[in-house]
Amino acid sequence: ACLPCDRGSILAQEACGDALLQTAAGRQTPVLGRSVTLNFTGKQFPFHVGLAHQHVAKGDLRLLQFMAKAGNPLEFPALGHKAITLPWELASGATPLLKCPPDATNHEMAKNEPDKNLNTALEIYCSAGLTSLVEFFVDTDYEESYKSLTDTDGWIDKAFVAFMGLSSDGDPIGQEIDLLVQSVHHFSSKPIVVTNYGGFIPKTWSRQRFPRLVLMHARSTSGEVGASFNFNKLISMIFTKVKTGIALDADQWVNHGLDYLFERAAEETSANYPYPIMPVHWMSRDPDSSDMKGYPKGYAYQFAVPDSPHRSMRWGHAHPTWTHYALPWLAKWTSYILSNSEREQAPIWFQQQVIWQRGAIEDEDLLNVALWADNATKQWCKFDTPSPWDFKWYLEQSMERQLMLADDSKWYPKGIAYIFFTAHDAKDPSDSYNMLNSLWSNTDDRLKAIYYDGRWFASGTDLAMYDPNLKCMA
Repeated sequence: ACLPCDRGSILAQEACGDALLQTAAGRQTPVLGRSVTLNFTGKQFPFHVGLAHQHVAKGDLRLLQFMAKAGNPLEFPALGHKAITLPWELASGATPLLKCPPDATNHEMAKNEPDKNLNTALEIYCSAGLTSLVEFFVDTDYEESYKSLTDTDGWIDKAFVAFMGLSSDGDPIGQEIDLLVQSVHHFSSKPIVVTNYGGFIPKTWSRQRFPRLVLMHARSTSGEVGASFNFNKLISMIFTKVKTGIALDADQWVNHGLDYLFERAAEETSANYPYPIMPVHWMSRDPDSSDMKGYPKGYAYQFAVPDSPHRSMRWGHAHPTWTHYALPWLAKWTSYILSNSEREQAPIWFQQQVIWQRGAIEDEDLLNVALWADNATKQWCKFDTPSPWDFKWYLEQSMERQLMLADDSKWYPKGIAYIFFTAHDAKDPSDSYNMLNSLWSNTDDRLKAIYYDGRWFASGTDLAMYDPNLKCMA
C-alpha cells in the first residue's frame, strides 16, 4: 500500500509508482539509463539521482530542476512552543524501542544483519552503564506515522535524522527546525525522525501538517553523563532504528535532490566499510595545510601525542550519512566519551587526547579522529553549504573562480566541490525563509547542482571527468 502523499502535491510518493507522476506532468517521463562515474579511489559507482518521487531519473542533475513540487506553501515558522511531559515521567510509564539489558527488549533481536549490528551497539552501551541513553520513545501523537513508515522488521529503511532540545517556549531553534521539516516534506519523499531532548516542542507540529515526521523523545547526554549536547546526534543515529540515514542539524534545510544520497550512502557504507561518511569541511583544520595559516592556532586541530593517528583525509563536517553497518563502530567510539569505564578501554592516544582537550571533545572531533584511526578514506563532496546565502550563487550559476573556493595545499588544491543540496548555519529564520522561498517552486532546467573550480557540472560523471583525482565523492 502507498504511504500518504503530500497534501496538494502534484507528485506522489515513490511507492505510489510513476503513473501518477506522468499524469501530473502531462507527459511521459523518459527512463534514463544508469551512468557510471569514478570515485577518488578509481573504483566505479553508479551516479543515480533517485530524488524525491523520481527514482527513474538517473545520471543528470539538471533533471532535478524539473522535479520541484507544487506541494504545500512555505510557511514562516511560528515562534512559540508547548511544554510537554516526557514519556519516562508519565505515571503509566511508556515503552521504548530498546532497553537494557538487550534480552529485555520486546523486539526479537539478531535475526538479520541490521538487528545483529544494533544488538552489538546495544550491548556496548548496556555494559558501559549507559542504559538510560539507549531508550527512545515514539511520541504518542506520532505512533501511527511511525507504524506506517516502518517495515515489517521494525526498521525505517531510509530517513533523515535530526535532534533538538528546546529550553523554553520562545527558543528560536524551534523556528530553525520547523523550516528543516518543511523543506524535507517539500523536496524529499523520505521520512524525518526528530528526537527531542528538551521539555518543549513546536506547538504547530502535527501529523496532519507533517505526515512523514516521526517525533521521538530521549534523555540527553548533557543531563545524564555531562557530555556535550551534540553527542545526542550520534546516539540518535544509533538507536532510532534507521537502516540508512542522513544526519541533519536543526540549523539546516534541504533542497531538490538530496534523496539520491540515500542510495549512495547504502552503497558506500557496507560490511566491508562499516563507517559513517561525512562531507568535506570548508576548513581543513590541518596544521600542515596552507588554508590554516591565516587563522589563530586553535583553529587547526592538534594532537596531544606523536603516536596519534595519521590523517587519512581532510577534516569532515559532522553531517554524516550511515547505514546499520556503522552502528557498532559508532557505539564503540561514543562510549569512549560517554563512559569513564569504557574510556579506559580506548587507545592510549585517545585517552591522552581527551585529557589534553580537558574533556572538551565534540562529536565532530570524535568522528574525524576515529575515522583517521581506522584509516577511513571516503568523504562526500560538500552537500552542506556553509550558509543559506550561498544558494544565491546556485540560482545565479555564477562562474567566479574564487567563489567558495576553500582550497588548501594538501587535500584540495583547486578547492572543494559543492553540491547544492542542503544549507547549514541557517540560524536566521527570515534569511532561510527568503532563500527557501526562491527555491520552493523553481523549475529552471538550466541550473546545475555541482560547483567546483569555477565551473558548474550537471552530473557526478561530468565532475569526475573534469578532475579524476578529486578526493571527494559526488
